[in-house]
Amino acid sequence: MIFRIGISGSPGVGKSSFIEAFGRELTEKRGLKIAVLTIDPSSAVTGGSVLGDLTRMQELSRNPRAYIRQSPTSGSLGGVTRGIHEAIILCEGAGYDVVVIETVGVGQSEVSVVDMCDMFCLLLSPAHGDELQSIFA
Repeated sequence: MIFRIGISGSPGVGKSSFIEAFGRELTEKRGLKIAVLTIDPSSAVTGGSVLGDLTRMQELSRNPRAYIRQSPTSGSLGGVTRGIHEAIILCEGAGYDVVVIETVGVGQSEVSVVDMCDMFCLLLSPAHGDELQSIFA
């Protein structure tokens, strides 16, 4: 059975670094196959997107038990891209044990991933706020 994990957090908080370390743990120490589906924001002006997650996950991207797919939001709201459901189904069919979905993670409304995951992880920077602030996240 496949396990789906959604990861979100503000830009620069370390989502890609966390996924790199987590993915290496799953593939190298536990022998699992992992698919990482990353969503990067698209420019409202040009529609372009900097798909830079592979540069942040260099070790994991070279691992034969890992697959990383980068996608732009292309105007989609909710922190995920339109084809994410189909991508998850394809990863399930391809035999991956774990699918990690990294959202755009720019605000408190990018939570569509919660409904498509078994576990949701919100990464916060140290001293991000008090316990009251975390209620709103």
